[in-house]
Amino acid sequence: MTDLTPEAITRRLRQAAAATDLTTSRRLDPKLDMSPEGVGHRLRQVEALRRLCLSLGAIGARARDRG
Repeated sequence: MTDLTPEAITRRLRQAAAATDLTTSRRLDPKLDMSPEGVGHRLRQVEALRRLCLSLGAIGARARDRG
């Protein structure tokens, strides 16, 4: 589970800011890991979110049908 306390969020934002290179020549460089592993990870996350949304939609539809 991701820690969502203000301190943890601030720490993650500071880490991300420290790792960012905003020099003019690099501003348009991809900010995402474009390695096959990184892309695969994001695709798996999107698929999991898609399944969750479909499940929640089905639960909502059943609740509307009953009520």
